[in-house]
Amino acid sequence: MSSIQLSILIPTFNYKSGINKILNCLKSTKTNLRDKIEIIISDDSDNKILDSDIENCFLKSFGSFKYIHNKKSMGGVSNWNKLISIAKGKYYWLLHHDEYWEDDKKIINFILKTIDNQKPNLIIIPIKKNKKFQFKNYTFELNQKHNCPKKILKRFVDNPKLLLEVNTFGPPSVFIYKKCKTKYDINLCYLVDVDFYIRILESFSSKKVFIAKSYYNLISSQNNNKSITKSLENKISHLKNLERRIILNKYNYKFKLSEKIFLLYSFMILKFYSLITIRFNLKKIIYKHD
Repeated sequence: MSSIQLSILIPTFNYKSGINKILNCLKSTKTNLRDKIEIIISDDSDNKILDSDIENCFLKSFGSFKYIHNKKSMGGVSNWNKLISIAKGKYYWLLHHDEYWEDDKKIINFILKTIDNQKPNLIIIPIKKNKKFQFKNYTFELNQKHNCPKKILKRFVDNPKLLLEVNTFGPPSVFIYKKCKTKYDINLCYLVDVDFYIRILESFSSKKVFIAKSYYNLISSQNNNKSITKSLENKISHLKNLERRIILNKYNYKFKLSEKIFLLYSFMILKFYSLITIRFNLKKIIYKHD
């Protein structure tokens, strides 16, 4: 039986700085915990983006590390499913290449401790969006949390079809779940994560879910032009409506009046929390002269 507790599955596409940032975060994992995790990178990029010296360093310092460069691009969702199919851990974490965390938060240590102590079916990690702009000699940074109270999140866990209307969780990186056979639907694009959440949650016989404190939030870089959301930017409205109808018909979902009222309330709370957590940072760029 595998001793791996957590499979960290990282799909990537032409975003070298993102992968390097994640690997820098993983370096802070305590040495005695490194045998409990596996790290698998599936690279859909035109050319290999992981430097050989970095790959060798991780091969030596982690018990299980694998870097795969796909000779032919698989596409986002198929690449996710490939990673799931080869993972060996007891829990899976699909970590997107544009999401990371602050070094001092030691999030891997926290996740492994939660798995050992709580033995949940699911861990939900909060996330905040980070976007940077440059204007003349200044860098303007905006941070905003995607967050709402635990009571609301628990209602969505208990009744996952609600996620189809309001995604209170966020992207797949917030979702660490117990090993199962469920994979992402390759026929979906925009709501592919929501459909996955619904199927995972409905498959649990016991919804033992651990919701992490905001201290352990992930950071989602909104400056990544290679993200799936960016590539769908001009089609989002159409895709969302189309895929919503597909999922409603697939599961024969209908919403009661009480659910519609709760969804409106949840949407307003989510937006309110996002607004009050906005933080700005302005830095002057200092140029060094020879």
